[in-house]
Amino acid sequence: MARTTKIALLQLEPVFKQPEQSIIRANSFISSIKPNDIDLLMLPEMAFTGEEPDAVICLIATPNILIPFTSIQGYNFRSFEDIEPYIESEVDGITITWAKETAKKLNCHVIIGFPQKIQEPDVKQIHNAMGIVSNQGELIKVYHKTQLYPPVDPLWARPGAGFSMVDLNIARVDGQRGKPVNCCVGICMDLSPNRFEAPFEAYELSTFATKNKAELLLCCMAWLDLGPQPNPNRTEMGKSAAETSEQLKHWDMRCTPFWSLENRSAAICNRVGVESEAVYCGTSCVISNSKSFKNLMKDNTSIVIDYASKQKPELLMVELPLP
Repeated sequence: MARTTKIALLQLEPVFKQPEQSIIRANSFISSIKPNDIDLLMLPEMAFTGEEPDAVICLIATPNILIPFTSIQGYNFRSFEDIEPYIESEVDGITITWAKETAKKLNCHVIIGFPQKIQEPDVKQIHNAMGIVSNQGELIKVYHKTQLYPPVDPLWARPGAGFSMVDLNIARVDGQRGKPVNCCVGICMDLSPNRFEAPFEAYELSTFATKNKAELLLCCMAWLDLGPQPNPNRTEMGKSAAETSEQLKHWDMRCTPFWSLENRSAAICNRVGVESEAVYCGTSCVISNSKSFKNLMKDNTSIVIDYASKQKPELLMVELPLP
């Protein structure tokens, strides 16, 4: 009995503080997708909002390399008042409304990041949120980013209650669609050491996914490229090993505990673009340890199945085997 799923990652370049224009861009990329072509469409963190950088940078030490890192869309809103005009309701906000319409049109689930209003009087905080919409256009879950970036997020964000699992009916079993898949979800900084204080090897999100026997790990990102600019390794397509290998290696490493389980995959959807002095690193990818991708290798070593450009918007579509 073969179980598979078809996932599309929309690596978008949002228009800063212009969600309507960002939606136009998104629609142009998914116009080629026909109903029933895919089971899940993923977009980046804060997908339609864009952000204004102010160069918050950290250096994360790994066992072998030192990786410059700043994470998530929205770190660069400088106050609650700055982000307030773009806060959305999970009921009828512009992002979730688009996700519901798109899900029904394509008959697929949609995962997308957005700034969620907290429904409490006089609260000057929001949630950095991920909306998960079913193929019937129903909002089935809103996940709140758990691990916030400490110097900046407290200016406007409230942390979520913890990592989360969700069953999504995105499996195809012997040709029949809509079977459940046990998924772990996260937003950008969730994949990093908590507060940059936890041991690198704690692997908080991927350890949680492993303990809960997740079949898929799904992450929405807004991850910056902090290498030299202009990039001396830049190519027109943005897919050379020199440009992408370190980023892909880092995300793969952050999933280390997850690869102890057999036939698992991680889908990471990032954004691209340049805003002020910030350059987003793209490289959205799918990583898997499924033996069907590894020429009958017997171990659980993970490999990158496919990845998007480092600097260009792109729609990446991958069919994955499931446990």
